Amino acid sequence: MLRLFWYFVCERQSVWYKRFCCKLDPPWTKDIILQKERFTNVYRELDPGTIYAINNILEVDAPKQDKIFNTMFYRLVGSSNTHKEVGFQKLSYFNPEHLEAKMKYIRDVEKKSVFTAAYMVSGYSKMGSKDKVENVVRLFTKLRNSFDSIYSDIQGCKNSEEVYNVIRGLYGFGNFLSYQILVDLLYPLRICKGKSLLPYSHDDWASAGPGAKIGIELLLKKGLKFSNLDVMMWLRKNQCEEFLRFGLNFNYLTDDKGDKIELSLANIQNCLCEFHKYIKIRDGTGRGRRKFTSGFFNVNKIS
Repeated sequence: MLRLFWYFVCERQSVWYKRFCCKLDPPWTKDIILQKERFTNVYRELDPGTIYAINNILEVDAPKQDKIFNTMFYRLVGSSNTHKEVGFQKLSYFNPEHLEAKMKYIRDVEKKSVFTAAYMVSGYSKMGSKDKVENVVRLFTKLRNSFDSIYSDIQGCKNSEEVYNVIRGLYGFGNFLSYQILVDLLYPLRICKGKSLLPYSHDDWASAGPGAKIGIELLLKKGLKFSNLDVMMWLRKNQCEEFLRFGLNFNYLTDDKGDKIELSLANIQNCLCEFHKYIKIRDGTGRGRRKFTSGFFNVNKIS
C-alpha cells in the first residue's frame, strides 16, 4: 500500500507535468482512474483555487486583518467566481447589505453557484435564516464585529497549531476548513519579500482531515499505532528516499535557483486525502465527484 501511495503521488504529478509543462494532448497517463477522474494537485499551490487566493487575496496591498478575513470568507464560500464578483472585503467599510445583495444576484439572476461543490459547508442554521446566503452574511457580520479580538488572538499565538485552534474555535469553521485557511496564510508572498503572512511554515504542523486519516489507516499495517502527525512527518521526511526505493521518477517543482521543492507537510496531508479517494474508486467503494470530459482519455493518444 505504501508503494501504491507513492505511485499515486508520482503519477498525479506526472499528469500535471505532461499537461501544463509539456503541453501534451490527453490522456497524460496510462492509469485508467487518473485518465478519467480529477484529483487535486500534489502541490496544493498549483490548484486554481489556491492560485486565486494567493494572487487576489494574499498578494493584495491591504492590512493583514483584511487578508485573513477575506481568506476565511473565500475558503468558506469556496468559489473564486463569488469572491471576484463581491470583491475584496475591507473590514473598515464592510457592508453586509451590499454583500448579501451581490451574492443573491449571483444565485438568483446570474443563476450561478455561490458555494463550492468541492466540499460540504455548513448551512449555518444557528444564524436564524433558512437562506444559506443570509446565514453566511450574518456569520461574517458577526466575525467583522469581533475581528479585532480574533486578530489579537492570532497575533498572540506561538505556533501554527495555536492559530488553527483560534480559527477552529469560531462558529462555522470546522477542522477541515480551519486547516485549509491556515495553509493559505502560510504561503510565501512577493509582497512580504518571500515571507508568509504569519511567521510559521507548512512543515511545522498539520491536521489530518477525514480523508487523510483514512489514507493514513490504509498505509499502516494492522496493529501498528502511530499518531496521524507522526505518519505525515515520516512521509514528509522520507519522500526522496521512498521515490528512489520504488524506482519512481517524481517531477519536483523547482525554485528560482533550480533546486527541487520537496512536498511540504501540508501537501502530504492533501495527498493522503486524495489517495483515499483513489483507493475508493479502485475498489468500487466510492465514486469521484469530478471527471474529465470523455475526449480527454482517448487511448490512442497516450504519449
